[in-house]
Amino acid sequence: MKTHYLGHVVFYVKDLERSLAFYRDLLGFHEVGRIFNGAAAAMTSGRTHHELLLIQVGGVQGPPAGRRRGRNAPRRNRLE
Repeated sequence: MKTHYLGHVVFYVKDLERSLAFYRDLLGFHEVGRIFNGAAAAMTSGRTHHELLLIQVGGVQGPPAGRRRGRNAPRRNRLE
């Protein structure tokens, strides 16, 4: 099977507002919603509802215990 595009990516970030500014101001993404009492934001480039989810974890050295470093969702054409 051939992967056609990336469905979405999740990043754990130290500073949500700073990360939002980067993806919005430099890469052109738009914020479409917040979850986890405002500690996470979904963003889109306009192709789907959201391609990017940023989750603020603060000053910890890595993702919270039991969490993965990131997640992605490749999309495939079912006919291939």
